[in-house]
Amino acid sequence: MKLPTPVCLTPIRSAGDALRAFRGIASPAIAAILLCALPLAAAAQGFPSKPLRIVVAFVPGGADDFHGRLVAQKLTEVLGQQVIVENRAGAGGLVGWEAVAKSPPDGYTLLLASPGLTVVKSLRPSAPVDPWRDFTWVSPVAQFSLVLVMHPSVPAKTLKELIALARARPGQLSYASSGIGATPHLAAEYFKSAAKVDIVHIPYKGSAPAYLDIMAGQVAMYFAVPGSGIPYIRSGRLRALGVTGATRAPQLPEVPTIAEAGLPGFEITSFWALLVPGATPREVVTRLSDAIAQALSAPEVRERIIKAGSEPASGTPEQVLEMAKNAAVKLDRIIRTANIKAE
Repeated sequence: MKLPTPVCLTPIRSAGDALRAFRGIASPAIAAILLCALPLAAAAQGFPSKPLRIVVAFVPGGADDFHGRLVAQKLTEVLGQQVIVENRAGAGGLVGWEAVAKSPPDGYTLLLASPGLTVVKSLRPSAPVDPWRDFTWVSPVAQFSLVLVMHPSVPAKTLKELIALARARPGQLSYASSGIGATPHLAAEYFKSAAKVDIVHIPYKGSAPAYLDIMAGQVAMYFAVPGSGIPYIRSGRLRALGVTGATRAPQLPEVPTIAEAGLPGFEITSFWALLVPGATPREVVTRLSDAIAQALSAPEVRERIIKAGSEPASGTPEQVLEMAKNAAVKLDRIIRTANIKAE
């Protein structure tokens, strides 16, 4: 007798689920269904059974890299398998995003993403990745505000003085970013629009090289993650003018918000999240989400995240997806207002 072609019409979580759901169907049909169910069950059972990797889409030494390595170290303990970090920088994150999107959807390759991924189609309509179709959002890692820092040689000690200086010298001041479409870039463009100033964008492949040039005085300003900027602020090598969140950063209580300092209503925050390729089985996503939550709940991990200028975040795949889509709405508005195009 010829067996029917296996067609998976509904999600089947295990071979046992298949038998229970289809009890009473002729045995050839059950056999066909099980052919669909067994690979999924095998993928979930015993996961993980080999090392995992977290792809960071920026160069080593920056805040993305720090958070990726911190989570990888703790996940290694939680999962009982080595979790390594692989830096795949380039094209404002697109190189790393595409690498993960094309990876096998088995849970062994994760992406540390920031809101820049959510607006990749706004920046690059022909981009080969889609933030919603090609990825499953697994868990948030941390949330943070940015801090506007500048080289001490710039003759502006307050936000209002910076705005006045920029208006008096249109196109003469410059700002660094960690890449086109990255949160520091979008925050700066939001600032330019709100303050009605003309400041030139100088993109870099990550925050580490951006810091090198701003501390050398090659660029005037940068929207930095507080943790990475605090040592330079404390040493006097950089001057902090304001933070982008609705409230002051706990690590920099003396620095006003940008809204306080002269631009009422200004607010932009960011986050890091872990993603996997879009077709990853739900059981594997749930296992990873639970493991990440366990890793982030460790006191030593929370302490290091806070010290780095961020706030630990946790949530379900559904919650992090909602957070990402909310961020996309605001960032897309910034991109359209500033007419930002990826180069």
